[in-house]
Amino acid sequence: MTEALFQRDGDLYVPTPACCSPWSPQHLHGGPVVGLMAHAVEQASDSESLNMTRLTVDLLRPAPYSPLTVSTRLVRGGKRLQILEASLLAGDTEVARASALFLENSSVSVPEYGCFPAPEFEPPSGPVEANISEAAGWQNQFSPVGLHSTAKAVVIDGVKAKGHGIAWMKLPLPLVQGVKTSPTVMAATLCDFGNGVGQLSLSSEVGCINADVTLYLHRAPVGEWLGLDARSRMQETGVGLVETTLFDSQGPVGKILQAIITMKMPWAQG
Repeated sequence: MTEALFQRDGDLYVPTPACCSPWSPQHLHGGPVVGLMAHAVEQASDSESLNMTRLTVDLLRPAPYSPLTVSTRLVRGGKRLQILEASLLAGDTEVARASALFLENSSVSVPEYGCFPAPEFEPPSGPVEANISEAAGWQNQFSPVGLHSTAKAVVIDGVKAKGHGIAWMKLPLPLVQGVKTSPTVMAATLCDFGNGVGQLSLSSEVGCINADVTLYLHRAPVGEWLGLDARSRMQETGVGLVETTLFDSQGPVGKILQAIITMKMPWAQG
């Protein structure tokens, strides 16, 4: 039985089947990759008064379903701001690179005109058995096991591969076995689903994959459910953008941006 997305073996992070990609069982879903980078920089930050406000991850190449290592570097330290970098390696090959911005959190009074909007949706109550593949009707189209078959989901609207969707999502497993998953790491692990919830299919055989993820958080999420309101658009150059608003029971918590390019669907690949 899978107990986490990754298990630790010394300096190695060993992926479990729950990490796999819907496009190929030999590669990892982008979510565990982004989540692992968030975990690494969060662990490397030496300040309890700073919180991760931005995480940008370049997905340099597909991360293989094999043990991985992460290295981090402090670029700029300070009492109100920190910048850290991280590299994810499979053996000697760098498969992803991240930059994280940490900012000081302090209590301030914000006038009504500067506040984020009130919440629009109530999170699910009670047990939810459906995963995002089942909720979106993907289960017969992609690889059967991976993060897409692990993360729980309740669709609010869309999620029909027409470039828009709104859904609640939950990560039912910790990212790293034996380590409590912080709200920030949970958000990072689920944020790659912006391209899934807002998936844009150009035809029955052509969809979109993202080459990067940038997550902005203006506060930490509250509760176990995280909402994604995703919208995808593409130019005739074959390059597009997914813009996703993250929200919880108290309202918006952040934004996700993902650059996308076209990709043949798994069943159309020969």
